[in-house]
Amino acid sequence: MNRSNYRIPAGRIPAGQLPADFCGRYAQVARAVGVEPTEPVVVAFSGGADSVLLLHLVALASSKPPVVAVHVDHGLRGEESLRDALFCEREARRLGVTFVLRRIQLAREGGSLEARAREARYRVLAEEAEARGIRVLLTGHHADDALETLLMRWSRGTALGGLSGPRATTTLVGPSFGAELLVARPLLHMRREEVRCLLTEAGIAWCEDGSNDSDEFTRNRVRNTLLPRISELAGAQGIERLRDFGRAVERLELDLARATAHLAWRPLDAARVTRHADRAHLGGSLPRADLMCLPSALRRRAVWRLLQEGCGAPPRKRLVSLVLQDLERARTGRHALPRGWQLELRASRIDLLPPRRLLDRERSKASSARAIQAELPFPADPACEPAVFGERALSIPGSVLLADGRRLDAEWVERAPGVEPPREATVVELDAAAVGASLTVRFPRRGDRLKPLGAPGSRSLARFLADCHVPRQERANVPLVITDERIAWVAGLRPAHEFRVQAATRRRVRIALYGAPDLAFTTPPRAAGEARELFEADDRAR
Repeated sequence: MNRSNYRIPAGRIPAGQLPADFCGRYAQVARAVGVEPTEPVVVAFSGGADSVLLLHLVALASSKPPVVAVHVDHGLRGEESLRDALFCEREARRLGVTFVLRRIQLAREGGSLEARAREARYRVLAEEAEARGIRVLLTGHHADDALETLLMRWSRGTALGGLSGPRATTTLVGPSFGAELLVARPLLHMRREEVRCLLTEAGIAWCEDGSNDSDEFTRNRVRNTLLPRISELAGAQGIERLRDFGRAVERLELDLARATAHLAWRPLDAARVTRHADRAHLGGSLPRADLMCLPSALRRRAVWRLLQEGCGAPPRKRLVSLVLQDLERARTGRHALPRGWQLELRASRIDLLPPRRLLDRERSKASSARAIQAELPFPADPACEPAVFGERALSIPGSVLLADGRRLDAEWVERAPGVEPPREATVVELDAAAVGASLTVRFPRRGDRLKPLGAPGSRSLARFLADCHVPRQERANVPLVITDERIAWVAGLRPAHEFRVQAATRRRVRIALYGAPDLAFTTPPRAAGEARELFEADDRAR
């Protein structure tokens, strides 16, 4: 090992002879951040002093939990990166800990290298945790990291909500990080020098990252230049007062959070008709009134937090300002969000729409070995190939399995005249005489038209789906039940008027859509009016 890269205290102590307080210390720091000491964990293991101490505390705990040490090599420091990876692997094996090395490639161009490296690192760590069914990620952040983060955000003009620095626990949610993951920082109460003193006294080696001396990164400039200058000007108490300021900001932030914590994305109404239940969580909707009743400062922090939660990446200040301007001026429109997400401002609500590629990936998971339905152009996209799904015959009785795992079942039923059809969104009864003996299932095509039940006339399917607030990029996923080349039912939305159950109808075809999300479906205003009219029209016909 190169001593310029590693701190190797003299008289290194074997693992079995480490101080006794190491064995019980993990249980204390884990419970302090809300983690059960026996909970399986992934440890972010860089090889630096903080992560080395953390891994030793976990691995030497009296009731050692299942632990996986993950080292992420960003490939930015050449031979030094390789040496760090070898050091981490040896330390993990010496402690009897499962070790995983993940390498990622980052270009030096393309925005903040620090931010991109951090984002890629957390994504990789989350992937490893999810693959092993582990819900807790431990990182070695300490008190000096928190202070450096506070000063970095202050220097960049961060709003109040971003000044509080890293917290003892954070929950990563959203598509960027897979399943929900709790990030816990058990050493956040410790100073950098306290960490290093503990390691030195125990004879434990750690890596020294050579890039820590470089002024290329903001954190290094804060650590190596700004903090020493503050100490020089304000004395020993200057740094501690900054920490007091950071804690005061965090307390204020927690108080403000209570006023907006109730705001959350609700599943999109359209998810009932376009997705399998396991994809209902992608995107969401929120009434505009829930935001507009807040004071402007709270509205800004709520919008920032909702956008970050929704698409898994913090939005830029300019984007948040544009969204807030549109909200305050009662505008409608669309905003492009990070990672291909879209925000649609409608008259009465805000919709968060996932990127097409994400829906495709989720559908591919659900379909497994089944043929995958290709994306249909709606409106037409000349570059898009015809759907693999095509048309499937729906026997009566019988079933059709859609590519994403949803299923349509059909059966004959006998009812006494005058019995109303079901009013559930995912179940319909049609007049058997009008339907005939053959049904098919397919997805929307250019030129499709229908006369929705209760509507005064026919309209294009594209217009109907738009009126029902089905997002453009998901309209191709709405199943259609067809008979004699006519749409009999837009599954989950509305049957066609000509196939309605009438007063004298006895024999009916009952069709049900299974696997759709179990949502409290909210019919859009225009469709709601039509829904009331259609039942009143049926009553008059009887």
